[in-house]
Amino acid sequence: MVRWCADQDAEPGKYHVEWTVDEGIAWGRNAKPAVDSEPGIRAGGHCVVLRGRLNLTADGAAVLDLDGTLILLDLADPMPEEVTDTWVELLLSL
Repeated sequence: MVRWCADQDAEPGKYHVEWTVDEGIAWGRNAKPAVDSEPGIRAGGHCVVLRGRLNLTADGAAVLDLDGTLILLDLADPMPEEVTDTWVELLLSL
């Protein structure tokens, strides 16, 4: 579930949206290796699961590539270097 901030009477169709992840990401807590190697979004109990390719920047930040949409992530702890450019799942609280 996500909050829709646009016109409530908007017609069904494709929309460009901006993702914001407010949760600090920590490997082994809310970030883990993905079983599938394809982008995805799904409900997971009391969370939303985002699956994409994780990239680490030179300054220690992380970016999730979700099928061409880049989502800048706030890290609670540094990510292991070996996870860069791998498929991951982020489990984000609702």
